[in-house]
Amino acid sequence: MSKPMIICCKEWSVTVALAALLESSTIQAVYSRKQLIRVLQDNPGVPVVLGLNPHEHVVDLYQLKPLLMGREGVFIARCFYWTDYSLTKWLGLDRYSFCSWDTLQAPFSRLEKLQSFKRLTITEQCHYTAEMGTHALSPMPFPKTEVKVLEWANQWLSWKLAEAGLNTNEIRVLSLMAEGRKVGLPCRVRSTHKVNGLYKLGMNKHVMNVYRGVRVRQELQSRWLTFGVEISTQSVSPYCQETG
Repeated sequence: MSKPMIICCKEWSVTVALAALLESSTIQAVYSRKQLIRVLQDNPGVPVVLGLNPHEHVVDLYQLKPLLMGREGVFIARCFYWTDYSLTKWLGLDRYSFCSWDTLQAPFSRLEKLQSFKRLTITEQCHYTAEMGTHALSPMPFPKTEVKVLEWANQWLSWKLAEAGLNTNEIRVLSLMAEGRKVGLPCRVRSTHKVNGLYKLGMNKHVMNVYRGVRVRQELQSRWLTFGVEISTQSVSPYCQETG
């Protein structure tokens, strides 16, 4: 027995493309936040594919946490950062995996990934149980301030930096650079701590990894209410001139 799969992507064209690639499966394509909430409520335990970066949708994912927990899922985006992988643990989305656009473009890896998507539709013992309570069938009340949720997320990420094996100097350098503050160290020393810290987080020394991959930022938050609208979040503010 198989179960349907919910697909909801920031770019509607990605939703359409995935639905076409998975045509042999029962697909529920979703194109708005309101529709996503209703479909998740009506289909507890059904796997979901979300075409977005978690670090750009912290508040939305936090609010939808009760509806997303307990089910299998996949995040699809152009690329992912350490913040994306870490935030899923903060949100309790332990059964979610990640798939980049490059993976879906290469013929062999695309076939392998699509097969794994289809395996998600095979009915298993549902982890989405009554023990989670009736609250699990509704999104959480909207937080009083977006800033507070981002603050909680950044506190979590700060703790995870140490767990990832970064030493005190590496944490200090990356945290200050991510906040756009001066580090106050010689260029070579600063660069060494930055590169070593990013390497331990699975990223290279590219400046975008400091900007997006260490902490969540309010200016990068994109709301689901804007699905179907092209929004550019690629511009980088002059947050850090110390890019050594």
